[in-house]
Amino acid sequence: MRAQQVFRALTAVWLAVCAAGAPRSAGAAEVLDDAWRRVALPDVTRRVFAAGAPAEVLLYTLVPEMLVGRNHQPSPQALELTPPELRSLPTIVNLPDRDDARYDSELVALRPDVYVDYGTVDDDYVAALEAISARTRVPGIILDGRLENVPQVYRRLGAALGVAERGEETAVVVERILEKYRGALTARPVRAYLACSADGLMPCLGGHSFGEAAAWLGAINVAGTVETAPRRAWTLAEIAAAPPDVAVAVDAARLRGDPAWQAVPAVAAGRVRAPPTEPFNWGPRPPSVNRVLGVVWLAYFLPGREVDAEFLGDVRALMATLYHVDVSDERIRALVGDR
Repeated sequence: MRAQQVFRALTAVWLAVCAAGAPRSAGAAEVLDDAWRRVALPDVTRRVFAAGAPAEVLLYTLVPEMLVGRNHQPSPQALELTPPELRSLPTIVNLPDRDDARYDSELVALRPDVYVDYGTVDDDYVAALEAISARTRVPGIILDGRLENVPQVYRRLGAALGVAERGEETAVVVERILEKYRGALTARPVRAYLACSADGLMPCLGGHSFGEAAAWLGAINVAGTVETAPRRAWTLAEIAAAPPDVAVAVDAARLRGDPAWQAVPAVAAGRVRAPPTEPFNWGPRPPSVNRVLGVVWLAYFLPGREVDAEFLGDVRALMATLYHVDVSDERIRALVGDR
C-alpha cells in the first residue's frame, strides 16, 4: 500500500495548502515549450487543463491532484486501479476548438492556471493552442510526445508546474525502464504487424506512436515507416505476404474468430494479442506515456516470452509511479492475460 499512502499524503498536503489560500506570487515563470515558444506561467500552479487524451494521461501521472477534469470517464475496471480521491473528477464534455469560441465555456468555468497539450508538435496544433490561449487568457504550452522524450518531459513539466522533485522521480523510473528495454529484440528481431484500427487493417507504421514502441525494442515493423509506406489500409493478402511472426490488434479476439484472417499465418497460429487496457490502454490509444507500459509488454509478447518476476517487478514499479496504485502480481497477470 506504500504508493497509495504516499500519494494520499501528497494530496492531503496539497489540498490543505489550497484550502489555506496560499497567496499566488505576483511574478511569473517563463517556460520554453517544444514549439520554441516562451510562455509566462503563474509562479504557483494549482489547476491544469488537458488539451486532449494524451495530455490528460500525462498530467494524471504527474499532477493528478491539479487536473480540473477528465476528457473521458474511466471504465469500472479502470476505476478499480484509480485511487478513491481521483474517481470523481468532473467530465469535460467539450474541449476548446481553434476556430469556435463557443467551446471555450468549460475551460473558462473550470478556471485552470495552465492549458497543456501533448503529442505532435506542428503548425496546426500550435496555432490551435495559441488561438485558445488568446481567447481564454489561459497560458498554454505544448510538449513533444515522442517516446524517447518522455523522461525529459517529466523533468521539464514538473519544473514548470512547481513539482520539480516529483517530475525528477518519475523521470528516473521511466528512464530506467526505457533504457533497460532499448534494443531488447535486436539480437533476434521479431517481424511484427501492429494494427491501429478496430478492423485490424490499418497498420501502425514505424514512427507512429505504437510503431515507436516496437522500434524501441528493435522489432521489425512489416508495414514499414511513415516516411516510406503508403498511408492506407492493407488487405489481408498484403498482411499475409509480409509475413509477420506476430500481430497486435485492438480486437485480437475478433481477428482470431474471423475465418478470413486465418489466411495470416500468425493469426492462424494464435500469435495475435490485444494490448492490456487498464487503467489506460498500453497500446497506441491514446499516444501518451501509457506506451511505456506497452514497451514492457511488447518486449515479452512479441518474442513469446513468458511473464516472469522481472516483468512483474517492472510493471509494478510503473503502475505505482505513473498511476499511484500498488498492484499485486496476481492482478498484473490478470491484466496481461490472454486477450
